[in-house]
Amino acid sequence: MTISNVVSKAWRRNRFPLRTRRADGCRPMARDMSSVCRIVTLAAAALFLALPARASDSTLQLQNPPPIAKDAAAMPRIASPSDDAERRINAALKRLDANLSKAILACRGKDSGSDDWVRKVEPTMRGPRYLSYVIRDMSFCGGPYPPIGTMSIVYDLETGTPVDWTRLLPPSMTGKVALTEGMDGTRMVTLASPRLFSLYLSGYDRAIRMPGNDIAAEDLATCREAVQDEANPPMMVWLDAKSGGLAVQFDLIHAVQFCALPVVIPVEVLRANGVNVALLDAIAAAHGQ
Repeated sequence: MTISNVVSKAWRRNRFPLRTRRADGCRPMARDMSSVCRIVTLAAAALFLALPARASDSTLQLQNPPPIAKDAAAMPRIASPSDDAERRINAALKRLDANLSKAILACRGKDSGSDDWVRKVEPTMRGPRYLSYVIRDMSFCGGPYPPIGTMSIVYDLETGTPVDWTRLLPPSMTGKVALTEGMDGTRMVTLASPRLFSLYLSGYDRAIRMPGNDIAAEDLATCREAVQDEANPPMMVWLDAKSGGLAVQFDLIHAVQFCALPVVIPVEVLRANGVNVALLDAIAAAHGQ
């Protein structure tokens, strides 16, 4: 039943017949319409509540396809995509897997053995509004040391496309926006900003103390020096629902790559720096789930 149907029925129930007259021959005044208003308001509320929530407002369920290789995970897909935007994202994730497959085949052509590529993929936010991944690669394709790399990608669940960081972060935090090629040839967005780098450095000691970061005490000074010596590096950024903020990281040379840790900038710091309010609300909502 539509709102117009409800209004029509309510009006018919609450009006006097046009031919009804009082004893003095005059028509009576119209009955109080407050009951009609209440009916219409309740009907509108019921219809509104019955509308399905937008897919971008909910927490997504992801499914893991078979790995690309023994130790190379595929990109987790949106289970049962509900709209064109989600289907567009799944298609993009499939293309990322295809890039990795090509890179692994090229690597194996160098006689590097069967266990030549390791990929770990972590979905770091599954809605509302955004789907975020961080990807970590290590390959054994010849050379004295296996290269290690980090990539990130964040999708807008309303459009099905990667986010435009220049619309979400202030210019002081985006700085120079560039496309940086990952180990498998995929080109990902990086931000090179003195302000973003300063926020990274201010949170680095906190990141070192996080559980799971295996940096020995004797290496702390080396790591601090290694990251501080970087001059405004291109940085990967992604959304971190668990920690509640914007994660930032950049890669280092192999000898000190173990020092390359993600730093999560908290929502309150992002707010003070003028980050998009809707983005902050989405991070806060995801952190609270």
